[in-house]
Amino acid sequence: MFDSPFTYCPKCGEMVLLDQTRRECAGEHRCGDVRCPLEECFSGIDFEETLPCPEIKHERRR
Repeated sequence: MFDSPFTYCPKCGEMVLLDQTRRECAGEHRCGDVRCPLEECFSGIDFEETLPCPEIKHERRR
């Protein structure tokens, strides 16, 4: 049984799986680094994308 979400992509003209990252989909469908019309639909987590770490400030004890 295949239950991953998918939809038609107007950019590449193919059905694409939405349980991956936009970067993975672009690599699979050879889209490159272009604006993706389905960008907000992907549910995968891109662990290679670096997010800034919040700076934690500690109070000094006296």
